[in-house]
Amino acid sequence: MLHPNSWIHRTSRRLGIALAAASLAAIAAAAAARPADGPCQAEKQLNVAARMRDGVTLYADVYRPKLAGSYPVILILMRLPYNKDAAQTYVYAPPEFYASHCYIVVIQDVRGQYTSEGSFYAFRDEAKDGYDTIEWAARLPGANGKVGMYGFSYVGATQWMPATLKPPSLRNSIRLKPP
Repeated sequence: MLHPNSWIHRTSRRLGIALAAASLAAIAAAAAARPADGPCQAEKQLNVAARMRDGVTLYADVYRPKLAGSYPVILILMRLPYNKDAAQTYVYAPPEFYASHCYIVVIQDVRGQYTSEGSFYAFRDEAKDGYDTIEWAARLPGANGKVGMYGFSYVGATQWMPATLKPPSLRNSIRLKPP
């Protein structure tokens, strides 16, 4: 064990404090660098039910422009096993940001994770559940029927797998780290 007054102990402690301070500064800078909101005011609907073909219900939070009407909307969809409440905001802007730019945003817990029903088994149900969710999302009030998806890692797989089934409403997807 190192003596508390040793040079190595003091240096390690100072380095740890410096790294913690630098991390906090980086987090604060990232939060301050959030782009400006757009022209639409957004609202959030919690735990909106989407029924899959086998009867299992998956739950999503839906962010949308407040004003009723038909927007030139490309619906933005993210399906993830990491808790829809976080919506990978440590990488992307928060869903409210995209909704403020007049997009409908859907963040869904995959089968068996957090609020969604069923049993989670990595990748097994993502193609069919993704297909069903894309077509469900395309029919949401105010949606124009065109769906785009975004995410990386497992979330990237939740885009790639249903795309292999060619859902008619899927127009694009942005996968940063495809499986």
